[in-house]
Amino acid sequence: MKSKIKQSLFLIIASLLAVFFIVITMRQIDFERVAKVLKQTNYFWIFASMAISILTYWIRAARWNLLLKPMGYDTQTSSGFWAIAFAYFMNLTIPRSGEVARATSFYKMEKVPFEKSFGTVVLERVIDVLFLGLFFGLTLIFNYETFIKFVELGNKEKAHQPTAEPSLLKYYIAIGVLVLGIGLIAIFWKKISQLKFFEKIKTFLFGLWEGIKSISKLEKRGLFIFYSFALWICYFLMTFLVFFAFPDTKNFRIPEGLFLLIAGSLGMILPVSGGLAYPYIMSIAFSAVYLAKGGDQHEGRAIGDYFGLILYIAQVISMISFGLIAIYKIARIRRDSTK
Repeated sequence: MKSKIKQSLFLIIASLLAVFFIVITMRQIDFERVAKVLKQTNYFWIFASMAISILTYWIRAARWNLLLKPMGYDTQTSSGFWAIAFAYFMNLTIPRSGEVARATSFYKMEKVPFEKSFGTVVLERVIDVLFLGLFFGLTLIFNYETFIKFVELGNKEKAHQPTAEPSLLKYYIAIGVLVLGIGLIAIFWKKISQLKFFEKIKTFLFGLWEGIKSISKLEKRGLFIFYSFALWICYFLMTFLVFFAFPDTKNFRIPEGLFLLIAGSLGMILPVSGGLAYPYIMSIAFSAVYLAKGGDQHEGRAIGDYFGLILYIAQVISMISFGLIAIYKIARIRRDSTK
């Protein structure tokens, strides 16, 4: 009974936080223009983008299974799917909390130790950064001028924001605390190494390392590479297909799609709750696209405002919907495994 109450409270709080962050973003948008655009929108492409975003959950879950298998865990793709859905839902509330939530919920369903599954999640992030670098390289090849405009606009935005005077005191304090901590550990090493807490940390680190090095023991490396490429192609399509939904962007092509994929990834990577930096970054990115084509910067920004907002809300709806289902599914799978 207590677990159900806790689950319900968590569900309510997490949902309210997610909605709260969405409302903050919506307050900054010109809704009159958005209303006009929505009347001309082809919603088929919006729903297609949402469907592909859910497909990425399955691809990521299937790839995750390949990393877990060398450690002796034959897990269900469906469990990974719901753990990932729950992770994205959690990221809407607390930045980067999804990775921990993913490993924790997966343990409840498949009994894979947290530190090992978390190690594979860390490995996935490294692989994602490599693929981000690959797509960034393609973006520079096809959109070098646009990228330069994007950087210039970003610097102008930063210049208009108030900045505090840099202080070196906090860095000196941090270095002093670090040196003091290392010195104390060296002095009391024998006593520390005998503590149970130390054993738990050691076990966690060994498990984490085992998860990270699982890639060296992959049985189906070709399939793993295929899933990785498929994942990023889906990320590209999630933005590219939405071009066809609006009259202002239906003439955009693959180069613009690559550039906006990288710009959007930057917006999602920034440690802002709920990925709220995404619409803001997209508005700057569209300004850069229009400037590079010799168009009006302000018109580009206006289009970027509604494009980023609508795409963001569509993806958030997917995350919240499947996140709420995931909470129910994880609890049910856990009960069934316990029985």
